[in-house]
Amino acid sequence: MTRALLALSCAFANACAAPTALVGQTKEGAEIIQLRLSISSVYLVKAKTKILIDAGSAPDLPALLAGLAEHGVKPEEIGLVVVTHVHSDHAGMAAALQRDYHAKIMVGAGDKERAIAGHNDQLKPIGFTANLIRPMIVDEIPPFTPDLVVERAPIDLAPYGLDAQVVALPGHTAGSIVVFLAGDQAFVGDLLAGGYLGGALAPGRAGEHYYHADRRRNRRNIDALIARGVQTYYPGHGGPVDLASVKAAFQR
Repeated sequence: MTRALLALSCAFANACAAPTALVGQTKEGAEIIQLRLSISSVYLVKAKTKILIDAGSAPDLPALLAGLAEHGVKPEEIGLVVVTHVHSDHAGMAAALQRDYHAKIMVGAGDKERAIAGHNDQLKPIGFTANLIRPMIVDEIPPFTPDLVVERAPIDLAPYGLDAQVVALPGHTAGSIVVFLAGDQAFVGDLLAGGYLGGALAPGRAGEHYYHADRRRNRRNIDALIARGVQTYYPGHGGPVDLASVKAAFQR
């Protein structure tokens, strides 16, 4: 029953959500494209160097290539993949993109060893639904050695043609990172989620993700993003969500 429920939820999410959508643009005018995959989303930033935020699940590669082609991008044009955290639904294609298309892969320092080992951390559920779906989650990740590691100091993406910084914000995992675009936008991975059923319902409504390595620290990170003035949040599930929704969900 649990397997059937999860399969139905994923199928519903995929059926109701457009596979790709233009969801924003950077200060420089580069398009931000959301590519919805089997479980999570990745974002294509069409800057001078094409950048992917996150790398989906390992079986998503054909869907990713199709989504890139829809927007006129060849996989070998991807110069950088920023993996917001090393979980199987966000880092699953990193090895293939690095090996077959020579993309540089960036992760947070706290997740480096798990990337090399090819395995999720110990997922800590925050509630009933998280416990319900836990047996269905794939823990193995095709292993890879990251090219770039975000330590305490932020990494500037100016060399890739993007006015943005990648900052370590451990909480969801030990190596969670956030990409702050110049202005008031951020790619936040699973710091928070948008909507229900993978974003098929109310994708613009902010909510808490099912698992966090350190839930309290993750909540402090959300407070820090609000204080920083981030107006638009691009999560790995659902979204985008705006500041008003984030405040309604986390500052009650």
